[in-house]
Amino acid sequence: MDLQALKQRAAARIDDAARALDDLALAIHDRPETAFEERFASAALADFVGSQGYPVTRGAGGLETAFVSETKNGSGPTVAICCEYDALPGIGHGCGHNLIATSAVGAYLGVAAVSRELKGAIRLIGTPAEEGGAGKVKLHAAGVFKDVDAAVMFHPADADVLDPLMVALRVLDVEFRGKAAHAAASPYDGVNALDALMLGWGAMSALRQLVRSDTRIHGMITDGGQASNIIPERAAARIIVRAADPSYLGEVRRRVLACFEGAATATGAELRYEWGEAMDMVTTNQPMAAAFLANARSLGRELGPRRAGETSGSTDMGNISSLIPSIHPFLSVSEGRIPWHSRDFAAAARTPRALETMHVAAKALAFTAIDLLARPDLLKQAKDSFAARPRSS
Repeated sequence: MDLQALKQRAAARIDDAARALDDLALAIHDRPETAFEERFASAALADFVGSQGYPVTRGAGGLETAFVSETKNGSGPTVAICCEYDALPGIGHGCGHNLIATSAVGAYLGVAAVSRELKGAIRLIGTPAEEGGAGKVKLHAAGVFKDVDAAVMFHPADADVLDPLMVALRVLDVEFRGKAAHAAASPYDGVNALDALMLGWGAMSALRQLVRSDTRIHGMITDGGQASNIIPERAAARIIVRAADPSYLGEVRRRVLACFEGAATATGAELRYEWGEAMDMVTTNQPMAAAFLANARSLGRELGPRRAGETSGSTDMGNISSLIPSIHPFLSVSEGRIPWHSRDFAAAARTPRALETMHVAAKALAFTAIDLLARPDLLKQAKDSFAARPRSS
């Protein structure tokens, strides 16, 4: 089998679709939709895949805005390409998911174009709610990743990084219940839930200087009371706790919760809390990453190592990487440093440079999927590496 010839044909198919992929990326960028509300993006992507002659299952896994398309030739491994398209509230595509979506579709078209000469399946999975809601976790639980041997995707960034540090995450919802009273006439009859929340918040802020450098603690107040002349009887916040070491994450979670427990004791307010959404650290499969690196190099992109001391947030792709050999490399869409989840990044995600990076990503992902389907030795190495990875406690 001439792998280089297959990759050239896959690249040609992606080039043929380049204008349509660009139009899709820009249309999704112009219509940003948040978690589980991605109706335009999901429909546009599914419609396009269907228009190319491939079957599409909409509402996959019981999620309205998820979809799946699979092209199969005989028995063999299954490689999944993950397709994200949700945006950020108020910011739009400040994480470039419009580019992730179209790169995944492009890669799928490329592999599907040569699938008759490969044994196995390529599965495009439209995965909603990465920015909040852990759509991939829900899809895995519903069986959408069943029988997948390897999963791939790329993420836009401000540097080309092969193995980014994307840390584990837990969400904590805290609520304080106090007692309402007139804030001027009889404040002494009340119990101030907002004071309790702010006291705990202050303790949490002080904790930030006492944790490891790869740990993050942040959040927002979701309820601070109803009127300024009423002692607040309810206050609430959502906190996110992140760490690279899953064991250490457990310790930090305990210490964050203790901040609010202490505030409840000090103020007499009742604390209610719930640990919610969880994301695992991304575990990059090294044999797959090496294949992606070689393919990116052939396209003129050189991916470097992680920046020392820098983390890159969290993703539900981490959960998939704990269950299936996976890669989640970064490719830059900017000329220099630019913060994620910012209006500047949203602006960068629709530039000609961003679209060109999306084309490169689509080809590198397609080439890597072809390698995995055509080279049993590579897939075996990927699975052996996955089996030998350190397990979190």
